[in-house]
Amino acid sequence: MVHKIASVTLLTALFSVLILQIFNKSKLKHPYADLTIQELVEKYEYPVEVHNVTTEDGYILTLHRIPHGKENLSQNRTPVLFLPGVLQGAWDFVQNGPNQSLSFILSEKGYDVWLGNVRGTTLSRKHETLDPDKDLAFWDFTIEEIGVYDLPALIDYVLETTGESSLHYVGFSQGTTVFFLMGSERSEYLSKVKLMSALGPAVFMENPKSPIVQFIADNWKLGEVLFGFFNYQELFGINDPMTMYVKYICNDENSIFINLCMHHFSMALGDNYDAADKSTLSLMTSKSPCGASLRQIIHIYQMIDSGNFCKYDFGTRRNLEIYGQETPPLYNLSKVTVPVALYYSTNDWVIDITNMDRLEKTLPNVVKRYKVPLEKFNHGDFLFAKDVVGLLYNTVIDEISKY
Repeated sequence: MVHKIASVTLLTALFSVLILQIFNKSKLKHPYADLTIQELVEKYEYPVEVHNVTTEDGYILTLHRIPHGKENLSQNRTPVLFLPGVLQGAWDFVQNGPNQSLSFILSEKGYDVWLGNVRGTTLSRKHETLDPDKDLAFWDFTIEEIGVYDLPALIDYVLETTGESSLHYVGFSQGTTVFFLMGSERSEYLSKVKLMSALGPAVFMENPKSPIVQFIADNWKLGEVLFGFFNYQELFGINDPMTMYVKYICNDENSIFINLCMHHFSMALGDNYDAADKSTLSLMTSKSPCGASLRQIIHIYQMIDSGNFCKYDFGTRRNLEIYGQETPPLYNLSKVTVPVALYYSTNDWVIDITNMDRLEKTLPNVVKRYKVPLEKFNHGDFLFAKDVVGLLYNTVIDEISKY
């Protein structure tokens, strides 16, 4: 049944691309959709800085900073580092505006806000020696490199720039995955984190309710072969056909395709048509999806398929060469001793509650577990729901203020 639903959705998407080219000539609905992140933040009259951070393996990451609020100008502010989900960037933490975005709200609460962009995304598609458009080696990374190299580099840069010894961390989806991975592989960095706030934590991801996610998890080996055969190593880049498709169907709340847009999000993240503001869909999709490597995506779906939080599966022979065992080793979550606050929902079609239960039992220092008190709250609503402040962010801020 899952395969049938996913196949129908895929065929609908492909057919719609053709229809869109003919009928959908509407302009982007939201007036801010063509702005850069810094232009958007400045439009809301907040200060913004753009920094470049180079990792140990040569990737150049863009890091955005909101050093203080529009009203709250206090100094000696505690830094908070944000990292978004897969195919997302810093834009996703500011596009909802000052009253609906956790980043802006924390800046007014006296925090120094830093918004990260990981390797391979539109704003971090840079390297000291490799050209992402010419060198396939640029895309030779899994989700592990983001946790082992990108996140430590971002933490070091924030602390060196601010002169602080530790910071708060807020991760959404993949932003939580790479944090827990870092905790396993580079646990020395945990002493630099006051509290890890995990929104929709994507660690154990077995049996997702989403038919789209489950379909890809069941067929990741085929995808790896097909994309690999054509040397297609970058997925959902800025000019990728599927990226353009998303922008087309979501670019106008009055478009005849807007329900198709909402349908796709619901099939992937959880059925909740009422939570998202249709008038901001063009704003949300103007910068996302924003790119990832094939191996990064494959790594995620390997973990969904196996049900384990583990290293990349290269196949039995190469696993023996690289790891000394036939199967990929598990990441050691017992090392993650930093205080962790877990935030989840019952209608999250990516992260099932049984996976949340397993994560809570595995982590040694869970200080808070909070279920969003709305049955229809889905995976995307952690960032984009109209009523997310009252349902979630006030609780997140209260917990952060304790550390």
